[in-house]
Amino acid sequence: MSSSTALLPKDRKKDDHPIFLRVCHSPWISIGQKALVGLRSLTAAYLLVSFLALMKYELERNKTGLVTIFKFSNIACFIQLLYHAIAATYTVMHLYYPHHGSQPRTWKTRVQRFLSPPRQHSSTQNRTWFSIFYYAANTFPLVSAAMHWFVLVPTKHATIPGDHTFGHGWYTTFFVLDKYAICAAIAFFEVFFLSSIKRQEPLGCHLAGLMFLAFLYIGWTYIGYVVADKYVWWFLDHKQVKWEYVVASWVGFAALTDICFFIIYGVAGLRELCTKKGEHKSRGYQQLPQ
Repeated sequence: MSSSTALLPKDRKKDDHPIFLRVCHSPWISIGQKALVGLRSLTAAYLLVSFLALMKYELERNKTGLVTIFKFSNIACFIQLLYHAIAATYTVMHLYYPHHGSQPRTWKTRVQRFLSPPRQHSSTQNRTWFSIFYYAANTFPLVSAAMHWFVLVPTKHATIPGDHTFGHGWYTTFFVLDKYAICAAIAFFEVFFLSSIKRQEPLGCHLAGLMFLAFLYIGWTYIGYVVADKYVWWFLDHKQVKWEYVVASWVGFAALTDICFFIIYGVAGLRELCTKKGEHKSRGYQQLPQ
């Protein structure tokens, strides 16, 4: 068997493949396993370098200090970086070290097992937790972009004003475009081209999970106020706006998160529609388009 042959063991109970292996396979025939390893490695490397550059800009030019770790855009970038680092690692291990479990236990095989895609267990619901993480990593960059272009820029509360995006140095242009455009584009690229993860069910569980994370972030912003004596967004400050508007902003932020989730969910559905003919479900081992 070729090292680039994409074979996935089928989950007989659900007539589907484990989510942890689907992240290791592109649904497109033109993207083989070795090409996917390269694309995932390049994406993870870019996100790492760009994240460090963004943090440098935040600290040295924006001088945000402790507020840096409470800004939603930074958290979204970090979660996206974390996901792509995990996905790249899983893909490399699945292609080059797929049989570590059948080898004698040594420190080397233990490391390989730790870095490899885990087994999917219904008892631990690790599929659901990873799925929510997957959708958060690809939804939050869209939420961050929407907040910047449709809320902060029009109300003139953006860290970098909209008319300063260009003409104020390449670093400023990179900062804005990377955070609020490129990261969102990478999310679309991941869902449509790199991952073969299907639309996950139950849908309500994912909506609730993302809403919980949205409200958890709102709580995190108030911890940020206590620590840094500054609100991340002006509409969270009851001294600037009335409490009813503050509460409305909480609900609005959670609703925006779910709207962006449905966009990503729709992109996944479109990809499934485009690649549906490539799957052969009559085998115990299913060969997906590489």
